[in-house]
Amino acid sequence: MAMPGTTATDPSSPGNAGLARNRWLALAAPVFGLMIVGLDATILTVALPTLATELEATTTELQWFTDGYTLPFAGLLLPLGVLGDRIGRRLVLIGGLLLFGIGSLMVLGVDSPDGLILARVVMGAGAAAITPLALSIVPLMFPKEERSKAMAIATAGFALGLPLGPLAGGWLLNNFWWGSIFLINIPVVIVAVIGMLVFVPESRDPNAKRLDLVGAALSLLGVSAFVYGVIEVPNAGWDDPTVLMTMIGGLVLLGLLGVWLRRASNPLVDLGFFRNARYTWSSVAISAVMFILFGVLFVVPQFLQQVQGKDAMDTGLHLLPMIGALIVAAGVGGRLVGKIGTKVIVATGMVLWVAGLGLLATVEPDTDFTVTGTALAVMGLALGFTMPTTLDAILSSLPADQVGAGSALANSMRQIGASVGVAVLGSSLNSAYRDNVEDDIPAALPEQAREAIRDNVAGAIQVADKLPAAQSGGIADSAREAFVAGMSTVSLICAALAAVTAVVVVALLPARDKTPLLKEPAGAKVESASP
Repeated sequence: MAMPGTTATDPSSPGNAGLARNRWLALAAPVFGLMIVGLDATILTVALPTLATELEATTTELQWFTDGYTLPFAGLLLPLGVLGDRIGRRLVLIGGLLLFGIGSLMVLGVDSPDGLILARVVMGAGAAAITPLALSIVPLMFPKEERSKAMAIATAGFALGLPLGPLAGGWLLNNFWWGSIFLINIPVVIVAVIGMLVFVPESRDPNAKRLDLVGAALSLLGVSAFVYGVIEVPNAGWDDPTVLMTMIGGLVLLGLLGVWLRRASNPLVDLGFFRNARYTWSSVAISAVMFILFGVLFVVPQFLQQVQGKDAMDTGLHLLPMIGALIVAAGVGGRLVGKIGTKVIVATGMVLWVAGLGLLATVEPDTDFTVTGTALAVMGLALGFTMPTTLDAILSSLPADQVGAGSALANSMRQIGASVGVAVLGSSLNSAYRDNVEDDIPAALPEQAREAIRDNVAGAIQVADKLPAAQSGGIADSAREAFVAGMSTVSLICAALAAVTAVVVVALLPARDKTPLLKEPAGAKVESASP
């Protein structure tokens, strides 16, 4: 029961009748916000060759077009999620959407790599507010019986944006200026902000304590340092002093954060969330899923473009089996989770990951798309079963006054999983590629050409194009086969992680939440968003 002068968050209560009537319309606002975050995480996959030409960007600058987004995204997730609980989730979410839009508009004035990197940093900071808070407000708007369906739709929006990024990017690059891949965000941001203002109620922790500045600083610095080190691994190697110092320093700061959170009187976030097995093992499962997913989206577009010679648009179109299967599985999983429980749905999804990745590992340079498309479709089903279900389990295990902080903590784990996945799998891909291509590099070539072949398959093909036909075919074929060997290695590593995660889910993830979903603390407050 709500305290005097407050309104209960139960969407079916008389005080929230307007919200009950409009809640499905209101759901569109956070879904749009989540979709552009997911889309923007991968849209550069097909754009990097174009940006290298248009902005005359070096290989390091190309990497920072992506990493400039990833680093603030990971580092600011937890502080901004907690800030939303404190001053208002809708307020901080709208601020994040506007910041994301500003970063997208900045490309209009970009004429150098540094300018685009700065725009990506601004967009990443906005995404750090959007992701945890868009997810946290959804369960607050829906009654228990509709919450799983609503979360399936919301998380499917984010998940859909990931493979949709290369598709949208390919079409835009084939038809418009390169900056259109960012300007496409602007109308989505406008619709999302209007929807938030008109339909979504404000919510916050009514008992918010003094902001833990020490915890916020340790979180920001620790996550940023660790993720920066992970980002640099594929370029510098695991034995580089800078990589080691930043990664170890980040881990030390995160260790200090853990000690501080246990001892502080008003900690940034309650580590007691991890006493809930449903929260803990769902967070572990989705971190594994992000590790796998970003690994797949790292290698498959490169395979389609650089090995099989497809253009940006064709590459995006060839990801449609994953997108279609994702939509189907998210809908089916949302309906079944209430009947058969979280454990079965997530475990099934992890087994499907193993199957899809195992099939991807068999692909050769000239393999027909029937095989690759089937593998992508199976992995789309896996993603649809695992991501929405685990996120629903995470959020439903949190108290209503701390959904922003709890969501941000789980999202930090997820983002670190994605970053580590790209680093580990990128290193594995590069190592396997170099090992397989080295013996076929002609000794008579200049060292610069030999190094270009070792660097990546695109460099090998560029070198081959400048050589006589008798030499060029062998080099290009060897590079393509070497890349596919690396892709197989990546697929098998991901399949092994999926198999281990399936066992962990079956053993440790509760089938159902035995506590009331989103238990409402005394004095919780939701303000009406009606004009």
